[in-house]
Amino acid sequence: MEKERMPLGQAIFDELFLLFLLSLIISLILYNVWGLLDLLRTPLLPP
Repeated sequence: MEKERMPLGQAIFDELFLLFLLSLIISLILYNVWGLLDLLRTPLLPP
């Protein structure tokens, strides 16, 4: 009898540490991109 493969989403939600790590990585990437875009949109000071 073949075992059914567990979907990736269910595997992530079943592992608490993996879910924590994934949320940490996503939030770090989003905040860094948001901060870089904010810095690039600010006008330069006139000389």
